[in-house]
Amino acid sequence: MAEVGLRQELRGWQILLITMSGVIGVTIFSNGGQALEIAGPGGMLCAYCIVGLIAIAVMEGVSEMVQLFPAPNAIVEYVKAFVDADLAWVVGVAYWYTYSAIFATQIIAAAGFSSYWNFPQSWQTIVFYILSPIVILVINFAGVKWYGYVEAFGGSLKLCMVLGCGVFLYVTADQENFGSKYFEAGLQNNPRYASNHSQAVAYAIFIISYGFLAIEIVAMTAYEARDMKDLRRPSQLVAYIICFSYLFCALGEALDVEWNDPDLPVIYGASNVNGAATVKIKARSRAVVVIAAERAGYKHAPGFLTGCMIFSAMSAANTSLHLGTVVPRTGVPGWALLVSAIAFFWLPFLQLKSGYAAQELVEIMAVSGSVSGLIVWASLCLAFIRYEYWLRMHKDSLHGAHYGRYNRWDRTVRESSTFLGYFQPVVAWAGLAGCLLVVFVFSSAMWWNGVIRFRKVASAYASPIILLALWIIRKIVFGGKHEHQRASNSQSWVLKLTHHINGFLGSSGVLEGGSPRLSSPKDVVLINGDRLAATTVKTGHLSQML
Repeated sequence: MAEVGLRQELRGWQILLITMSGVIGVTIFSNGGQALEIAGPGGMLCAYCIVGLIAIAVMEGVSEMVQLFPAPNAIVEYVKAFVDADLAWVVGVAYWYTYSAIFATQIIAAAGFSSYWNFPQSWQTIVFYILSPIVILVINFAGVKWYGYVEAFGGSLKLCMVLGCGVFLYVTADQENFGSKYFEAGLQNNPRYASNHSQAVAYAIFIISYGFLAIEIVAMTAYEARDMKDLRRPSQLVAYIICFSYLFCALGEALDVEWNDPDLPVIYGASNVNGAATVKIKARSRAVVVIAAERAGYKHAPGFLTGCMIFSAMSAANTSLHLGTVVPRTGVPGWALLVSAIAFFWLPFLQLKSGYAAQELVEIMAVSGSVSGLIVWASLCLAFIRYEYWLRMHKDSLHGAHYGRYNRWDRTVRESSTFLGYFQPVVAWAGLAGCLLVVFVFSSAMWWNGVIRFRKVASAYASPIILLALWIIRKIVFGGKHEHQRASNSQSWVLKLTHHINGFLGSSGVLEGGSPRLSSPKDVVLINGDRLAATTVKTGHLSQML
C-alpha cells in the first residue's frame, strides 16, 4: 500500500503561531527565576540576550534553507544532504529524544504549577499524568489541519500571555516602587551556585537555553505549508519575536522580584562549595510572576496567572509530542505518536516518589534533552555553512531561469531572503560556536562551584557522548557507504533539485511560490561550466545534494 503524503494545509500565520506555541513553555516563568537567583537581574537579562543572539544566528541559516528546500523532516534532510548521512541519522535520534523528553518535563511542570491550589496528589496524578497525555494524543491523531488550528490558537494566547505578564509586571513595579530597588542589584553571583559573576552568567545561559528550543519548528512544518509566502515571513521573524517577547517579560520580572527572594525556583542538586544540597521552605508557587503578584498584594491574579502557566506548559507538551514523531513523507503516523508518548510516559510518575534520587533522574532527562536540542542546532548551522561554501565555490554557474534562484549574491533573481543574509556565513559560524560553547562549556557550570557529582556530569555530557558513540557505530557498520557525490574539479558540481510526485501535488511538485518540494525521485542537474545536462536518479531522501 502506498504511503500517504503530507497535507499542505498550513498558512503562514499558523506556522508562526505553532512555532510560538512550541517555544513558549515554562522558561519565562520558572527557568527565568532560576537565572535571576543565580546571576541577579543583570545576569538574567544578559543570559536572555546571549541565547537569543545564538537562536537568531541559527534561524538565519535555517530560514534560507527552508525557503529554498521545503522538505519533509527537513532538519534531518538538511544535515544528510549537506554534511553526512550518518550524522543526519544521529541528529534524528537527538531530535526525537529532545522533544519526547520535553513532552514529559512540560507535563511535570504543569503539575507542579497546580500545587498552588493545594490539590490532592491523587487529583494531580489523574489530571496531569493520565488524562493530559491522552488528550494530547487525541489532538495529534486529529491530523495536521486540526492540530494546526489548535496550536495556532494556543500560540496566539501564549504570546498575548507573555506580553500581558510583562505589562502586568511593569504596572506592579510602578505602583509598588519595586523597580529601582531590585533592578539596581545588577549582576550578582549567588554563592550557593557560583563563586563569581562569570560563572553565574555561564550557569544562567545554560538554564535559559532550554526556553529557546523548538524555535526551529518552522523547518519541520515547512513541507506542510500551502505556498512559499507562508514560509518566508514565519522563518524570518520567529527568532526576533521570541527574543523580544522574552526580554520584555524578563525585564518586568527583574523589576518586581528581588534576586535573593527565598521563594524563587528550586535548583535541584545545586550545592555549595562543601557539597551540601540547597534546601528551601515549601512555597505555594515559585513562578516569578506569581511571586510578584503575591508581593504586590493581589488576591486573584496569582491564581489566574497559575492557570495561564499550566496552559502554556500543556500546549508546549502538545507541540513537543508532534515534533518528536515527524517522519519522512508520512508526517506524524499513529505508531510514532504512541511510541514517543509511551517512551517517557513513566517520567512524570517519578514525582510521586519522595526522595532526591527521583528528582535527580528528572533533572538528568530535562538537562540532557536541552543539550541534545542544542546539538541539533549546531548541526543545522554546519549544514548551512557547507551549503553556502559550495554555492560560493560555484556561484559563476548559478544563472539562468532554473538556477539563478540559488544565487545568494544576486538580489534580482534570488528567491530567499533573511535579515542578516549579507553577513553569511559569519552568522552561521557564530551560531555554531555559540551552540558548541553552551553544550561543552557552559553546561559544566553546574559543578564549577561545588563537588563534581555523577548526576551533574551525566546531565551535561551524557547526550554528546551517546550521540558520538552512535555516529561512530554507524560509520563502522556501514563502512562509509553513505558518500556524497562530489565533482572531481572545481569546474563541475552536482545540484539536486526534486519534484514530489504524490497525489496531493500532482506532477509539478512545486510550491505555489515556486520552490520545489523535496522528495523522491530526484532530478539531478550536472553543471559543467555553462553546459547543463540533466539526468534522473532515484534516492530515498534529499541526500547528496552537493
